[in-house]
Amino acid sequence: MTARIAFVTMVRHEPVFLPLWIAHYARIAPRSHMFVLIDGLEEALPPEAAGLQVLRLPQLPAGPGWDESRWRMLTAFANTLRERFDVVVLNDVDELIVLDPTHGDDLAGALAEAREIGVISPFAVEVIHRPDLETDPLRLDAPILEQRRHVRINSSYAKPCITARPIRWSMGGHKADHPHLHISRKLYLFHLRAMDRDMMCARLQQRQRLVSDVAGNAVEGVAGTGWNMGVNEVDAFLRKCADRGPPEEGDFDFEWQRRRIEQSWTRDRRTGFWEHARVLNRRTYRVPDRFVGLIRPGHP
Repeated sequence: MTARIAFVTMVRHEPVFLPLWIAHYARIAPRSHMFVLIDGLEEALPPEAAGLQVLRLPQLPAGPGWDESRWRMLTAFANTLRERFDVVVLNDVDELIVLDPTHGDDLAGALAEAREIGVISPFAVEVIHRPDLETDPLRLDAPILEQRRHVRINSSYAKPCITARPIRWSMGGHKADHPHLHISRKLYLFHLRAMDRDMMCARLQQRQRLVSDVAGNAVEGVAGTGWNMGVNEVDAFLRKCADRGPPEEGDFDFEWQRRRIEQSWTRDRRTGFWEHARVLNRRTYRVPDRFVGLIRPGHP
């Protein structure tokens, strides 16, 4: 039987990533199976959102625990959807899951394996803009990985985000209370936040306003530290990636990184969440040609 798969994200002012998210999953799922929670009653939606299940929510003011509360809500929402769907895929809007073409082209079928596995974590890479090698502005009418061919490893985004079981996620969805780790050999999560330097800076400026008070001062404990990056920090981060030298070529298997993730799996007794060690560095790797067309805009 064909699996019923729900796709869920939550956004506020995402004119770049929301259309990409919609285009990506609308290729494998009915639009009625795609759920977008809108943080704000007045937020405008792009025309690509026609036919999606959209839930508008009133904004909450920035304050301690804001993002923890948001993820408690997302956890409850995803678990509710499991009453009508076999599998729920919950990600931030800048995180897209792809199937390695060496395993075929049936992304929906690979996601549906959660029915037998329980919870699946895709292996995670972050797309990194290398301005020293990629000088052209990013075009949003062309495949992303055709223009931005470099990634780094960041295991924080190997999230338990594909679930067919009741689950409780941590803030950000990086950890969960599900005790069994399954790092997929087929599925990759491409984290896109750093795919373009200028886009990243503009988005972070918008997010800083979200986690600041009316005077423009950052409020402690609202969200993760990544929400408070400034332009200088973005440039320093990208420069450090470039300073590690030419991108490495390879088969994209990342065997030792996978082993470290799997061997470090442990439960935090204080929170009840299961987690693995962080595996990340500034070294960049070139995306193999087989992935180039997998993240692309939709068509009118």
